[in-house]
Amino acid sequence: MAVQRNGRGKMPFLRKDLNDVVGKERKARTSGGDAKDVLWVDARSRAAYEEFGDVFCFDTTYLTNKYKMPFANFVGVNHHGQSILLGCALVSHENSDTFEWIFGNWLECMGGKAPIGILTDQDPAMRRALRSTMSDTCHRRCIWHILQKFSRKLGTHLEYPDLKVDLERAIYDSLTCDEFELNWATVMERYQVDDDWLEGLYAERNMWVPAYVKHLFWASMKTTQRVESINSFFDQFVHKHTHLYEFVEAYCEAMEERENEESMVDTNTARNLRQIVTCFPAEELFQKIYTDAKFHEVQRECSRVLYVRCLNKKMLDESVEEYKLEDRVWIKPKHARKEIVTKHKTKSVAMYNYVTKETSCDCKHFECHGIRCRHMILVYDLNNKTEVSGKYILRRWRKDVKRKHTKVKVMYHDRLKIEVGV
Repeated sequence: MAVQRNGRGKMPFLRKDLNDVVGKERKARTSGGDAKDVLWVDARSRAAYEEFGDVFCFDTTYLTNKYKMPFANFVGVNHHGQSILLGCALVSHENSDTFEWIFGNWLECMGGKAPIGILTDQDPAMRRALRSTMSDTCHRRCIWHILQKFSRKLGTHLEYPDLKVDLERAIYDSLTCDEFELNWATVMERYQVDDDWLEGLYAERNMWVPAYVKHLFWASMKTTQRVESINSFFDQFVHKHTHLYEFVEAYCEAMEERENEESMVDTNTARNLRQIVTCFPAEELFQKIYTDAKFHEVQRECSRVLYVRCLNKKMLDESVEEYKLEDRVWIKPKHARKEIVTKHKTKSVAMYNYVTKETSCDCKHFECHGIRCRHMILVYDLNNKTEVSGKYILRRWRKDVKRKHTKVKVMYHDRLKIEVGV
């Protein structure tokens, strides 16, 4: 336009003028204290959603600013296992109507494509809103928040320490829904528990007990603590006295920082190769094609095959063989950085199809995390299977994929580049 008008001096307005108008308008609409709900999704987040929009966390527990509006984040997982921002919102009221507006408009920004799953806290208003806007999406509740309430809700029980241990074992060690229900009933009978809160939890067990949700992909997410780590990250950019009209700029600065972090890890994973630690052919394959963080998870499963023992096997039909396996339980002690093996044992059942050359396991580690479990690796090895079916190689974790969101050049400090709904 400047060329057509023979120079910038003859332009009726410049980009800077337009930015100033947008900024003043936004400030006028938010500085009076009567702002409504605000949602924004930038171009990079929309592009990232195309790759990583299968599951995400949503949480509203972050700081309440001077206008008493909680700051909510949509947080997904990228190919390195890092948290990736898929949008943010300022929430005026934490009720069903507000959440329905936020989820509905956010979904519209993402082209109407609903995720496989969403992880939230126990807010009933969110549940009602999600039923209305994303009815086909699996709504999972944060198990960490539920377990944190045990001491407050059950602490007066005479045998609370033992009750808590047995409840957690029933929750985490049950491989199937039937097994969980049996174990839960045993605990209730053993401790003579008659508690309305526990009854309510049990009634909604399909929303939080691992056995009921592990058949779906969750990108290793179990709790909303991933959002809380993002919240800690945001502390560098916003605080409770930040004005509403300043939130977008602060958010964009944070987005720019996250982009730089992802770019740095992309570079490191392309330059460096983690050393092979086992003789399984699959390890060498995934070393070449997966990002370092995800290859490390593959290595962990390969190295833990050492603790898996085949108890027996039998043919179920002409093409499928069943393997009954015994494994050790791994735990992560409080404040520890790594998991450790225990003397406790658990059993799994894996299948091998001689026609399709595919395996499956009732631990559902592959379905839930996108990484083949040690049980499947062992069954492959017992059948001298060296090639890995393409079914078990997820594009999501590959390092050789050119992803669209990395090519989106967003001008983070240009207000015109940010989509805002008010």
